[in-house]
Formats: sequence, structure tokens, C-alpha cells
Amino acid sequence: MSVPIVVTRPEDAGRRLTAELAAAGFDALWLPAFDLGPAPDPQVVARALAQLAGYDLAVFVSPAAVRAAAAALFCAWPPSTAIAVVGAATARAVREHIPGADAASLLSASGEDSESGSEGLWAVLQAQSALPRRVLILRAQGGREWLLDRLREAGAKIEPLAVYERRVHAPSVGDIDWLRAQAARGVIATVVTSSEAVAALMDAVRDAPAALAALRAGPALASHPRIAERLRVSGFGDVRLCAPNAAAIQAAVDAT
Repeated sequence: MSVPIVVTRPEDAGRRLTAELAAAGFDALWLPAFDLGPAPDPQVVARALAQLAGYDLAVFVSPAAVRAAAAALFCAWPPSTAIAVVGAATARAVREHIPGADAASLLSASGEDSESGSEGLWAVLQAQSALPRRVLILRAQGGREWLLDRLREAGAKIEPLAVYERRVHAPSVGDIDWLRAQAARGVIATVVTSSEAVAALMDAVRDAPAALAALRAGPALASHPRIAERLRVSGFGDVRLCAPNAAAIQAAVDAT
């Protein structure tokens, strides 16, 4: 019998991945680490986007940031404002949702998510002839500060803009029942695509200690070494690096 799998990746990407794993024969539960909502202050977003031409660079941290900004953007993207993204999925979202993005420089790091891309994007920026002086960071109301700190240290003026809200997901009664039932049968595998999702997952199952024990004992599949380290520090014993796609996850779970 295949090990059951919990997918913590939010949004449609997580939902699709869960469906693909189920189609491959796994008992899979989509338990997103976070729920995403509208910007905390839409007026602030509208004012910042109306002044895009005043920025040297705009950094999108996720596909969710792209979609949220696109919904509030009522003009074509100014070609003088370069765009940077921290993952391939975010780059695809820019090309799909941002009008006029093809006319702007698009700087991109390899990798599918922000955990893999921040350091890579910083290397890309450093390779440019000049670092940007005024940078708009489009993200949720909080997040990893590593890239922002590097840009500030280099003398850039950074303006974080919360274009969407991110809240820790509250599992349903059915989710908890599923976790408890699977824990009674053995270990549970976990797919984790951000460091912050580790704490969110542990908070979600805090009232189901047997489920948490089964998750910690099962394969924890991390999409980046930083996430893997966070999982180990949080008590997960069997941590494996794994790309966040169904084929790689199946191979990682089946590996002995």
C-alpha cells in the first residue's frame, strides 16, 4: 500500500498536485499551509501601481502576487520598469497576466518557487551593469526578508507592497479525521514548498498529536535545502529533497 501524502502547497498548484497524486494511486490530502485573500489596503496598492514608472525594478515573489497585482493594474506595464521574479511559475504568471510585460526586461532565477529563487535572483541582479535604486516588492503582508535585506545593503530603496493577504489555513474536521485515520495505519508523507509552511502545518495539527507524530515519522519532501533544514529542526526525521511534481514525489516516496 502506498504511503498517504499531505500536500501543503497553496492555491491551484497545490490542488492540481494533489489531484495528480490521487490519479497516480496515492491517498492524498490537500492541506494548504495558507489561504490567500485580497490586499489588506487596496487603495495603497492602487496608488503604488499608478506610479510604477517611478521604480527601476518590481519584484514579484509568487504567482499569487502577479495575479493580485494584475487585478489592480489598469494600464500597460511601463517598459522602463524592469520585472524580476523568483521562480519559473511566477515568470509564467507574469507573461500570462501582466499587460505590457513583454516590453519590460524580465529578470528570472531558476526554480519553481520563492524558496529556490531568492538567492538565484540576487545573483542575476548582481550580474547586471547596475543594481536598481528604487525597488517595489509585490508580495503578501509578510514573508521572507532575505532578498530585501540584500538590496537594502546594496543601497536600494525598498518598498514592500502587500498585494494580497496570507492567512494560516484552518483544517476542517474532515481533514483532521483523515489525518487521524491515516496515522492509525502508519506514517504519512508530506510535501512542503516553503519554510513558513512547516510551522503552519504543525499549528494545523497541534490538537492531533498522533497525526503530527505520523507526519514527523514519514517522508517529508522538501523542494529546497532550506526547507529541509527547517523540517529537521522541527522534528521530521526522514527529510528528502524533491521537486514539487507528481512524478518526482512518487519516486521519492517509493525510494527505500
